[in-house]
Amino acid sequence: MNAVSMDEINKLVGLQLGVRDVAENSLLVEELGAESADVVNIIAVLEEKYQIVVKETEIAAIKMPADLYALVDIKLGDSHL
Repeated sequence: MNAVSMDEINKLVGLQLGVRDVAENSLLVEELGAESADVVNIIAVLEEKYQIVVKETEIAAIKMPADLYALVDIKLGDSHL
């Protein structure tokens, strides 16, 4: 199973949003200019890359890259059960 790293998440977010400097605590919408569709696209990439499923109800809690990292990390942990 692929392990996730904060660096990978930051790079993906930066690539998707066209932003160079992404910190784990950068606010996706307020600081990085993400639209809701951008967040959905980022999650779709993560779902495909890590073979996970993110529920719509979980998307609302995503405010910064650290949230994406935590979500993927938990999903990967759940898949080992």
